[in-house]
Amino acid sequence: MKRAWLYLLMTSILLGLFFLSLQVGVVHLHSSIWDLIGKHDGVDAATVWEVRFPRAMGAVIAGAALGIAGALSQGIFRNPLAEPALIGLTSGSILGTIAVISSGMAAFGSRTNVESAILFAALSAFLVYWISPSKGFGFLITGIAISAILIAISGLLISISARPGIQSLSFWNFGSLSLLSSHTVRVIAPFCEFGFILALFVSRRLDIYSLGESSAHYLGQNPKRTRALAIIALAFLIGPVVSAVGTIAFVGLLVPHIVRLLVGPGHRKALTYNAFVGAILLLIADLLARMLFQPHEIPLGLITSIIGAPALIILLRVKNSQWVAHD
Repeated sequence: MKRAWLYLLMTSILLGLFFLSLQVGVVHLHSSIWDLIGKHDGVDAATVWEVRFPRAMGAVIAGAALGIAGALSQGIFRNPLAEPALIGLTSGSILGTIAVISSGMAAFGSRTNVESAILFAALSAFLVYWISPSKGFGFLITGIAISAILIAISGLLISISARPGIQSLSFWNFGSLSLLSSHTVRVIAPFCEFGFILALFVSRRLDIYSLGESSAHYLGQNPKRTRALAIIALAFLIGPVVSAVGTIAFVGLLVPHIVRLLVGPGHRKALTYNAFVGAILLLIADLLARMLFQPHEIPLGLITSIIGAPALIILLRVKNSQWVAHD
């Protein structure tokens, strides 16, 4: 019963924030959202359906993907500090996107762009896992090192590319939903949906996997297959999001800890909550980014950092015992 009420509450908050995202902005609407349903002529209709609606949908998709990816990252590496940016997924996605754009193989927001981001995200995550030490926090340090190398290569490609406007892609440093369009959302949505489905499948195994690889093996599970499926799911969640909106800090790290406070540590039962909380947090952050200093817009990643860093410190102090990494 408690979970039913929690689902209802989260759904209500999500719908309320989504409606608010359509209603508010630099351009003041002279008509209500309800009056604009089915209409596509005029400034108000264009503002809502061509600018704000794709942006709000993108925030929901990206937030949900980041929330689920954070839970998968922490589950598969059995470490509460794991998150997509720290294990090479984000930097791999950036490199994959920049590689095809700078070479002229694809345009920003294209299907090829997203596929390249997914491929590079998966390769970078597998690389981190294969070369990192098997004990302690070695994989985190390895992930940071690999991410630094990939980001440096991305910067080099931007610097030497003759493609016009490629330098403007530096928005990836802090993330932004401002470049989202209906086309971009339609391109990334199917990839993220596949990632959601694969994550749900993997989550059924993570509770056993969290006991350790040896225990999982004796309980009839193949740990290597579980890791591989989880990394593929992570690539399909992170690649499309990063290729479209850039790097958004702290969401993937913070959301799983919030969900554990609400519903406990189980992976399968908590995965949908991660999607809800991630989407809600990103909608809130986007509203703040758009409204705090109008008509100027703050990079979305700055807002998530300002919100996420203090919240993470508070969670660390409140639930210190849950943050102990187990080998």
